[in-house]
Amino acid sequence: MAGIKRAAKNTRTTTNDTLAVETHRTLQRYAERLATRIHEKAMELPLYRMVVERLGLKGPLLAYIVSHDSIVLKTLSRTGLERRYELFRRRWKSRGLRSQLLIGLAYATFTHRNQRYLAIYECYRRRGKRQWQAILRVAKRTLRDIRRLAIEAQEAGRLQPDGEKTREAGAA
Repeated sequence: MAGIKRAAKNTRTTTNDTLAVETHRTLQRYAERLATRIHEKAMELPLYRMVVERLGLKGPLLAYIVSHDSIVLKTLSRTGLERRYELFRRRWKSRGLRSQLLIGLAYATFTHRNQRYLAIYECYRRRGKRQWQAILRVAKRTLRDIRRLAIEAQEAGRLQPDGEKTREAGAA
């Protein structure tokens, strides 16, 4: 879908054809409708809802990460998650899908001016680091925050609806 949008935008900007402009607008409208539908379906997931409410992130990239790796976010350590999402440099191999999705989410966070992650990005850039390093720093921070919320959700699952702990959790 992203490739189609990119090709349509490239055609729209390089030519003065009205059909290219109409195609670009149509694809943009469909992509927005699809993203809205994905967001509505993903709001049924408790972890996705927590991330939207507390961190202010949303979108298809986050929905994919949460729906496919919610168990992994609860079980792996911070460094294990960084290894899984390939947030380190490997010159001999290109990045996997998970890594590309997380980096896309990080890029979208400061592009859409999310105050929490924009401050991290700008602080890192002020220290003289390159843009790519700042994006990776935002991606690592995003992953840590999502992991923290996943662990909180798991611990909250041990509580009864009225707020009292179960006997198994209370005895431990």
